[in-house]
Amino acid sequence: MAKDTRFRDKKEQKISAIQPTDERMTGRAGLALFEAYIPSIQILPLIDRWFGSMRKNSKGLAITELFVQLFCFFMDGTSRHITWFDHLKADEGYAGVIGSSNLASSHTIKRLFSKFSFVRGYLFRRLLQHLFIWRLKITKPKVIMLGMDTMVLDNDDAPKRHGVQPTYKKVKGFHPLQLNWGRFFVDAVFRGGKKHSNHGDTADSMLVYIVEKIRKEYRPDVPIIVRMDAGFYDHELFEIMEYLKIGY
Repeated sequence: MAKDTRFRDKKEQKISAIQPTDERMTGRAGLALFEAYIPSIQILPLIDRWFGSMRKNSKGLAITELFVQLFCFFMDGTSRHITWFDHLKADEGYAGVIGSSNLASSHTIKRLFSKFSFVRGYLFRRLLQHLFIWRLKITKPKVIMLGMDTMVLDNDDAPKRHGVQPTYKKVKGFHPLQLNWGRFFVDAVFRGGKKHSNHGDTADSMLVYIVEKIRKEYRPDVPIIVRMDAGFYDHELFEIMEYLKIGY
């Protein structure tokens, strides 16, 4: 029977305990724990289900493997440049830390990003929402406090800035809308820089969808409160929240 190459290979070494140490550890030591945490939250089967079709050649790295390497790249934070993947690929120590025998090059990552479409962007939102409901079922909060806000992404220093627009912070970039629960993102919509906080019906539809999902998949009677700044002070949005019977 052919080997199933959809998922990344499992490491032979597993973490059995986490204890304090008096030995000096490198700045990358935490990546090993983070890499072990990723499969424990059962996110990899979801990634394979929703993004597995992006893999056209079975000889290449599995989609789940690429995502794990991307997650570790973002968590490490040493560099924000995709070309840094070429440096990591030549680093055997890094490969050992994240448990990958075959690291992706910058060209592999660029090809992966080029395959993302608007539809697959929506699937990322589903992934965030799925993790949110999963965390609710574990923590069982009596009250759900959500926060709605925007974040300006400054692209003034980028040599290639396709699609950037002027923002209210006097830089050219993007202005995504985000919904969070504490330190966790619940939903996010990528938008142009000139779009203000409550542009169109994005905030309305985002709230309607997540509130219905909470009441259907977590608890129908749980109190929900949404915090937002003056950029969302809009009569129509208030009517939506009154209709949903949530605090604001």
